Amino acid sequence: MLRFGLIRNRGRRPPELSLSLTLGWVEAGFLAIMLVALVLRLWDLGARTMHYDEAIHLQEAWRLAQGHGHEHSPWMHGPFQIELTALILFVVGDTDSTARLGYALFGVILVGLPYFLRSHMGNAGALITGAMLALSPSMLYFSRFGRNDILMAVWAAALVVLMWRYIHEGRNRYLFLASAVLALMFATKETAYLVTVALGGLAFLLALPQIVPWLRGRDSLARAAGPAGFFLLLVTLTLPQWAAVSSIFQDIFGLTLSVRDSASTGLVGVPAWEGPFLALPVLHFQWWGHFAAILAAVIGSSLLVPLNRPSARDLPVLALITAAPIAAACMAMLRPIGELTASTAGTAADLIFAVVLILGAIRATRQFPMTGSSVALCLLIPAAGATAYLALFTTVIDLPAVIQWLAPVSATADINKNGIPLNFLVAGGVILLALCVSIYVGVRWLGKTWLAMAGVFYFIWITLYTTFFTNFAGIFTGMWQGMGYWIAQQEVARGNQPWYYYFVGLSVYEALPAAFGIAGAVFFLRRGEILGVVLSLWAMGTFLAYTIASEKMPWLLVGVSLPLIFLSGMYLGRLAERVRWREAISRGYWSLGVLAPGLLAAGVYLLWRFVESDTGLDVGGWTLLAVIAIGAILSAYLVRLAAPGRGAALAGLGLGALLLGFGVWGAVRAAYTYDDSNVEILAYAQGGADLQQSFLELNRHVFQRDLDEPALVDYEAWYPFQWYVRHAHEEGKLSFRCFKTEDEDGYVASCKTVTDSSKASAWLIDKKHGERDQEYLEGFRREGPFRNLIWFPESYRRPGEDRPAEGSFLGLKGIPNREQFTKDVRFFKSVAGSRDSWREGLDYWIFRRLEDTWYDSLYYTYLPQPGA
Repeated sequence: MLRFGLIRNRGRRPPELSLSLTLGWVEAGFLAIMLVALVLRLWDLGARTMHYDEAIHLQEAWRLAQGHGHEHSPWMHGPFQIELTALILFVVGDTDSTARLGYALFGVILVGLPYFLRSHMGNAGALITGAMLALSPSMLYFSRFGRNDILMAVWAAALVVLMWRYIHEGRNRYLFLASAVLALMFATKETAYLVTVALGGLAFLLALPQIVPWLRGRDSLARAAGPAGFFLLLVTLTLPQWAAVSSIFQDIFGLTLSVRDSASTGLVGVPAWEGPFLALPVLHFQWWGHFAAILAAVIGSSLLVPLNRPSARDLPVLALITAAPIAAACMAMLRPIGELTASTAGTAADLIFAVVLILGAIRATRQFPMTGSSVALCLLIPAAGATAYLALFTTVIDLPAVIQWLAPVSATADINKNGIPLNFLVAGGVILLALCVSIYVGVRWLGKTWLAMAGVFYFIWITLYTTFFTNFAGIFTGMWQGMGYWIAQQEVARGNQPWYYYFVGLSVYEALPAAFGIAGAVFFLRRGEILGVVLSLWAMGTFLAYTIASEKMPWLLVGVSLPLIFLSGMYLGRLAERVRWREAISRGYWSLGVLAPGLLAAGVYLLWRFVESDTGLDVGGWTLLAVIAIGAILSAYLVRLAAPGRGAALAGLGLGALLLGFGVWGAVRAAYTYDDSNVEILAYAQGGADLQQSFLELNRHVFQRDLDEPALVDYEAWYPFQWYVRHAHEEGKLSFRCFKTEDEDGYVASCKTVTDSSKASAWLIDKKHGERDQEYLEGFRREGPFRNLIWFPESYRRPGEDRPAEGSFLGLKGIPNREQFTKDVRFFKSVAGSRDSWREGLDYWIFRRLEDTWYDSLYYTYLPQPGA
């Protein structure tokens, strides 16, 4: 073990500054693994053509880096990835590699996170988990990919680390860090809800011995710590984020809390801007009515101060404590100084004075025996009540101005009247109720400490969703529309994949964590090892949640694989700890680690030879079968020689090494093949390799020449081609146009056919449009057709399936109904008994050979004739 130290300022000098770093074999191992991960993720990072979704996200980040701003929209998920990528592009420039740089670095961070669980997983388990994360096909592929799923993997793993460290060490710093991670996670992607449910459910189960006494009134909420404390943190900080779930019940009450289409508001997932309207103020009071309300508020607020018999000298202090938050709310809402001076300095003075009032009230509470929770409630309840009173019963609220300030640019609503729809009132009420409940429970639990944690959460969350306070509509879209939009999308079921989609993805790319995750779950559940049980439940819960969710995509395999990798890595670590390595070498049973994977590989090869041949096994095949049988007998002897536990552990480690090697081969093929020659399940709406070559051709023939007319590109190729031509488009050297006819979906009045080829210097047109308009493009040299987007042909589907028409179970489109499930079972039976199915499956699993080619969309390029 090496120890490095830096110590300064000894003797009579000021206190010393000490920096100490301990570097042992575990630390060295993690540094080596992270270095390998860094190289794998940065190597040739910009070579692959941009994916459709990548281009959307990275284009928006580039626009933000160029100073065009950003408005959060849930179909692009959270704003964090946009802002992170924009920062990188602004600092180091905009290339294909730098656009993906943030995702690659997060992929490296993910590899290092198991280090912080090493004392619980075991050193071997933590190192193996880090290595699996570094080499995992799905983790590697999507660490080199401009989507936020690898970011979510970092946040989810970090929360697991923080939860477990807090449970065992009980330090509030882990709760503060978890508050920051939660804010970043909810600002990254809506799968944050699935992660919160999974981890919240685990914390709840662990906390039951604490929660039951509290529910029975036998224990104080303020004593909650460990798993109960982490559960309370998740609930209290995220409860307002769940407000839009109430829209599931909107039809029962005749409301439209989340619009399912954009016909009325231009936004999916928001409350409908439609009647009935409630005019503000609700009631008009004379001056004496307002005075009576203020007096009642002060008297009512005084009841919050825990005093039995206040003395005369206590009354001024009591009045300050109860009146200050009401006065602060009035200063913040009415801004009297700002109204008098009509200046920003006056408005700032109002806010400063409001803060001074609150600080004075906090100072005054020290005169009384008040807990932190009592102080917080004494301040928050009067302030919230005063704010609500001013909004409902005075004209302080300029509703049209507020709506214009908070509403996204794309929203359409009639805001000429000072009235608010009942839909918005109910939605706002649900948010306010959730916020009040979270504050009440949080303050009862940790008092001022919880308020500080909530401050960390909401400061980060608001900063990101408002794009650093430049777009306050992000508060509305982030709080309500994010969840509302994806509730609406469950009916769309984008991708329309079968319920067994992740079984396919795991078997092809993540065979190691899938196989050893199952074995690990059985192992830890039988032994009752608590962290192993937690990881098992995390893996099972996550898999179930993603299977039920209607939208299934290859990038979501990252979230499905993550807990399986942690679980299987810890299990493999336990196997490694069980082996007595010196004894294994001296007694010779170390060969089990080679023999077991050799037998598995030989068995798979024999099965492949059997299904490849129509005549059965030949002499070579029977010979190999005999060798496998002898090897199995020898393995049984070696297991007995080593003692069953140690022998089986060695065999398991050998099988794990074989599957790891197979996974690495699959990862390399998927991550570093850029010419579309490998038909990968991970590719869905992937930009074809031809697009980069077409861009180079346009750049040479058009963009680098001083031509009078721009190049015209079909809107069908908008993304991902928009990313490559971003500079040319900005400079006016290229324009996008719709070439649809009236019989095509998406036709609008501005769509045209090609009628005048002289008005463009070059063309890039969807195949069907180019073949239709050839007579107008005779002056150009046509090339193609080329691939614009490519999709895996989905040969794993049941032939003839039509899942939208077949329906779903209880409206959950991720779950098959009885008819669907019956058809699926029949399909699986036919596959299991079909030699051709086994041959095709093994051909793809081992060699990535597939009879079907890409499903694709095609285009032509029309370039100037040579010499033109």
